[in-house]
Amino acid sequence: MGNEIIIGERLRQARLNKNISIDELQQKTKIQKRYLEAIEKGNFEALPGTYYVRSFIRQYASAVGENGNFLVDVYDGKDSFEPESKRAKPETVQGSRKALHEENPRAKKTRDYLPVVLLGVIAFMIVGVIAYVAWQDRNSDPVIGQTASSIEVDGSVTTEQEQSSEQASTETSQTTTSSSEEEQMEVAMEDSTQSQATIRVTNAEDPLELEVTGEDGRCWVGVSVNGDYAIQETLEPGQSESTTLPEGTENFVMTLGASGNVGVKVNDEEVDFDDPDYEALQKDLNFEVTYQD
Repeated sequence: MGNEIIIGERLRQARLNKNISIDELQQKTKIQKRYLEAIEKGNFEALPGTYYVRSFIRQYASAVGENGNFLVDVYDGKDSFEPESKRAKPETVQGSRKALHEENPRAKKTRDYLPVVLLGVIAFMIVGVIAYVAWQDRNSDPVIGQTASSIEVDGSVTTEQEQSSEQASTETSQTTTSSSEEEQMEVAMEDSTQSQATIRVTNAEDPLELEVTGEDGRCWVGVSVNGDYAIQETLEPGQSESTTLPEGTENFVMTLGASGNVGVKVNDEEVDFDDPDYEALQKDLNFEVTYQD
């Protein structure tokens, strides 16, 4: 903590650089004007709680082109506006100057003899390969000694192999056609951390339907598409909210507060974002969507 004023001033300056008024910013972020003014003054105590401080910083930063995650890390004391400088460690020279001068001529002599040694090894390898090839030629069977019966057997084997290959190709084609007809939407979580995860949705039907439900306790849900919020609600247990995303939406972000109390469905398919390695707190789900042809 302690960087509230710097964070607020940085966000305010970014807003002024983009010629955005407080009222316009309120329309973009859906955050009350008094909270936006408190953020710019560094008066984070006026906000409802620490969770909302982090969430509002990210929303404000996204609207004015700042890095919200970095500013939250600065607020939490995990990062700083001034990078730490690292001193270069002096190299340690072992041995006396006399010893170093004595070793240099020895190393020079080794480098002088190295090309000669390499040429000798290469010449030895070439002679060995020539000898091996000559020995193989002397011990190989003549091609003319092949009998007619063996030729006929080889021919029959080739025919059977061709038939097996054609059959396998037909079965593979049928399997591919069948699988393409049965393609269904798949939802999978990738690259999960404490604060965010990537959710990949494939073979989806356009447009995409979202549904969020409060489960065991109170939670907060925000769904952002291209900087605009489609959902921004605090849900009680059993309360649900749904929305239809614009057609062709390929990326959107879902911010969850108390994520363990939120159920998410995409086109009636449940999204499993639970990660046993981390506690279910605030989490950003970055959705990447591909649709059926």
